[in-house]
Amino acid sequence: MSVSDRLVEIGVIVTGTLDAVDEAAVRRGLDQFREFLRVRFPDFRWEVKTTRRPESVASKRTAPSALLQQALNERDEQHWDFAFAITAAELESHYSHHCFAALSRPWDSAVFSLSLIDPRAIGRDAESELRIATIANRLSRLMLHALSHLLGLVRDSNPTNLLFHPSSAEQLDEMEELTDSQVEQQISALVEIADQRLEERSGSSTTWINFMLRSAVINAREIWQAIFAARPWQFPRRLSGLTLAAVSTLVVLLLTAESWDLALSQSFASTTGLVVVSWIGTTTYVVFRQQLIVPNRTRQSEQMVVTNLSAIGIVFAGMLVTWLTLTVAALAIAGLLFGPNLIAEWAASLSQPASQIGWAERFSMSTFSASLGLMIGALGTSFESQHYFRHIIFVDEEI
Repeated sequence: MSVSDRLVEIGVIVTGTLDAVDEAAVRRGLDQFREFLRVRFPDFRWEVKTTRRPESVASKRTAPSALLQQALNERDEQHWDFAFAITAAELESHYSHHCFAALSRPWDSAVFSLSLIDPRAIGRDAESELRIATIANRLSRLMLHALSHLLGLVRDSNPTNLLFHPSSAEQLDEMEELTDSQVEQQISALVEIADQRLEERSGSSTTWINFMLRSAVINAREIWQAIFAARPWQFPRRLSGLTLAAVSTLVVLLLTAESWDLALSQSFASTTGLVVVSWIGTTTYVVFRQQLIVPNRTRQSEQMVVTNLSAIGIVFAGMLVTWLTLTVAALAIAGLLFGPNLIAEWAASLSQPASQIGWAERFSMSTFSASLGLMIGALGTSFESQHYFRHIIFVDEEI
């Protein structure tokens, strides 16, 4: 494949209004970004296209998920490989004290704020030219960090590496290079991205379900990486509404004799069915309640299949982790507080004597309670704002 055939398209959406300094800084930052890519990855043809959306941001502070959603829509309509949004507004942060940028692997998108990378953000006086140079350099570093992250690279502990996670805007000034290994990893990922997408290949006309399955197989690694990057094991802590409702339900069930009787009267098949239904049902409810599925507006899109399957996978993994957490908690409580005699007295439907009651019965009650708790807890997601929930699901790194 020739260089001309290895096309990588990056769309940059400038949102809201910028002053003269920010305008000049964005232009210079994009030039530095293009030049770095051209020099370090000469085997690819880079197209960085800029779009203006002055109406998108009207306040001084905005939710990253809103701009990421806009970037996703533009990416889908323009068929870009990646979409970046740039704003002068400050970004709301949920993982740290500040947010220079928010990155989303499931959406192949990132949003950058000029607010905190301006020398004036820390009260430092600077002439316009110095401000322009500083903002441009920091913006280009953030964009290169974001692109590397979206290509699957992990953080680096070296402060001069572009994959370093800076704790201050000044540290961005030192981030300059990639290691040979990092460059090789990016080239490997870029080769796959530069290939024709499934919908662009000749003879790829097919049914929706077949197209989705083929896209899932082709992009299986990317989907798994997106799910892992979302850190679903942190869902019980981050989604407090879900966790609070689920734990409350769990405690009530464990302290009710009728619940023990009902749970232990179920067959193994019934309990297993309830567990599976709780996983699938809560995933389906949350995905549609929070509107996480992005429809294909124009035609079948391999990118959109990957985006939607990643979203479903992230939510399913989060629900599974929450269920496991509830099960372990219930099992611990049952083991500590509920002896065989009490269980035999509460579960009148049990045929065996108290001497034969052990961990199997406690486990059955735990899985039963965790499943019902998860389903009630899923209703707790209604109390989470859509912007916050999408941030938790889709933003896998804040810088």
